[in-house]
Amino acid sequence: MGDIRPHLTSNVEQFSQRIKMRDDVDLPREVEHFANFAAIKDARSAARDLEALGYEVAVTRRMLFRATLRATKQSTVDIETADAMVEEVFAVVEVRRGDYDGWGAPVIQR
Repeated sequence: MGDIRPHLTSNVEQFSQRIKMRDDVDLPREVEHFANFAAIKDARSAARDLEALGYEVAVTRRMLFRATLRATKQSTVDIETADAMVEEVFAVVEVRRGDYDGWGAPVIQR
């Protein structure tokens, strides 16, 4: 079982960096979440779960059975929203035996 705490701590750090870069964190933009899976079938199951939550998802095969998942959604990146998204995606990835690898989004300056 993974530990979500480093990801939530990273959200605080990323928020601080975005404010320093004058990012308008209240403007929606495409937010990408990444996860790795030992079994492609688990990645595909996670993809279906995330699609049901409104994410657009792509699963890419790595090696014979492994897979990387990329889930995107239009969203703001304020701290509360970022935490909620990480908790949502992390929970799906954990249930499907994956390893959540974090998120990213473009900076939109004011």
